Amino acid sequence: MKTIQLKTTNRVLHDKLGFTLAEVLITLGIIGIVAAMTMPSLIQKHQEKVTVAKLKKVYSVLSQALLQACNEYGTPDSWELAKLGEPSVNAAPKIKQFLKVADDCGVNDCENYSISVGHFYTLNGKLYDSENYNNAYNLKLTDGTELSFRENIKDQIICILTDINGQQGPNTIGKDIFNFAVYNNNKFEADGIGVDPSDTSSSYSYKACNPKQEGWNCAAWVIYNENMDYLRCADELSWNGKHKCSD
Repeated sequence: MKTIQLKTTNRVLHDKLGFTLAEVLITLGIIGIVAAMTMPSLIQKHQEKVTVAKLKKVYSVLSQALLQACNEYGTPDSWELAKLGEPSVNAAPKIKQFLKVADDCGVNDCENYSISVGHFYTLNGKLYDSENYNNAYNLKLTDGTELSFRENIKDQIICILTDINGQQGPNTIGKDIFNFAVYNNNKFEADGIGVDPSDTSSSYSYKACNPKQEGWNCAAWVIYNENMDYLRCADELSWNGKHKCSD
């Protein structure tokens, strides 16, 4: 009787330590639901970190190339740059020799490249299709970055529209397309320094780095704040205040 009782007790203990098929399936189902809810967010945040790193690299490369061009040719205000509406052929040839160029498209070329023909999307999802880029000088770098140079655009001596991943999507301002410029003081900057993502009321509101607007002023935010949180909580963000979304 003692032996039989011992075997019965061990069997009961073994049964209690195991899992039924139904329990396993329920557990796997819960794990799948949690993964489905969290994975898109994790993937997006990873992609944003990649974008931040790429844009900072482009900014550094352009800064160094412009500095070398200035040492060789003087400051950009002495380069006899094209007037508004004329082919922008004076700045890019001076700068490109200090860049790793894979494709020198020149003016009105690179027709398959979205920024060279002014055919891409704004941050608020609208198609931007403009003839303003017909006279731009276009380059493609060895790392896939595309550059479109225009000269004398308002207060910008040189405007450099940059697509950090070329023809790959989403071809959207504020996501993979960003703007840099050399201003009248010959200073090279990323667009949007000091322009709050939450400010959509100014005369340049259409340029705000906000999904409700076109998003032209995102480059500086990405480089200096090292995030793209404006995609989620732009109305909360400001240069002198909150730099990240609430947890």
